[in-house]
Amino acid sequence: MAIDKSAEQHLEQWLVHCSNADQRAISLDDTDFYRYVWGRWIAYLLTARNGSNEQAIGWIDAKPEDVTGFLQEGIQRKKEQVSLITKRRYWRLLERVYDYAIDRGLVSVNPARSVADGEIPAQENPLGAILNPKQWDAALALLDVAVDSAEVRATEIRNRALLRVLFELGLTPAEIRSIDLHSFIDDGEGQGGLIKIRTGNANALRQLDISETTAQAVREWIAVRSRAGKHASTNALFSANTGKPMTDETLLSLVRLHLTRACAAAGLEPPIRLGPQIIRNSLLVKWMLDGIPQPEVALRAGLKNARCLNHLRIHLPDGPRLKLAAAAARKDNAPLLRSAA
Repeated sequence: MAIDKSAEQHLEQWLVHCSNADQRAISLDDTDFYRYVWGRWIAYLLTARNGSNEQAIGWIDAKPEDVTGFLQEGIQRKKEQVSLITKRRYWRLLERVYDYAIDRGLVSVNPARSVADGEIPAQENPLGAILNPKQWDAALALLDVAVDSAEVRATEIRNRALLRVLFELGLTPAEIRSIDLHSFIDDGEGQGGLIKIRTGNANALRQLDISETTAQAVREWIAVRSRAGKHASTNALFSANTGKPMTDETLLSLVRLHLTRACAAAGLEPPIRLGPQIIRNSLLVKWMLDGIPQPEVALRAGLKNARCLNHLRIHLPDGPRLKLAAAAARKDNAPLLRSAA
């Protein structure tokens, strides 16, 4: 299949444009996802809508019905049901990229924006979903169940270490993937350690404390991974069985299985969302409810400023909730910077 270089170039120019934009900016950590979605869209067009069309379609010639077909058929994978949230994210990306194409004079009509209202995937609730306290406790309790490492597969030891880190630090999928062997700093005294996290925004490097329990889980995985097939051939701390960094799909499956098992063991209904983001949201809310100042929570999370927490305000009492709402209403969008020690 031929590669449409003009499509690749347009996406890269859009990514640069968004990284410099004052509004609707994107995190550099999300660029791999955008490239992946755009690549699938272009492949769908170049294969003539998976063979349903008579000839290949150029990206600048795409029509609303091509977008509809892509959302209905082009993103299906292994007969799994694609969620409305995923479809909305794909549609939203196409809408934004084609808006930029209009600004550049490359197209006159945005095919994603021209899709009939009934065919546009419903918008996700903008207020972030979180685990309720019983679900959170059940998920942590399952991690505390004692296991004999000698009888546990390497993948399960990796998963336990990854989940420990995720529940303690609330990292994004991109940040989880970015952790390598040098990111983990062991204090060597049985008192925990640090994990260095690189992000694409103003807080480019964060050093986050982890408890001894989490540090021990990471140590166990490091000891096992050197003998665990292709895991030993990569520098990524939490690699896939192929030796490559874990994908969003792998992380989603891992977290979904853990939360489902934890809730089942506790006799609870599973949460409305089952991916890494609900763990992150839950931890950020927990920190704010524990009295940690909102700017400090934003710094811990690698966010630009406290305004980025506004989607979680519904889970807070009046005082912190109103403070977040006020922060979101301000025009001042300067990034938070931790002062030098």
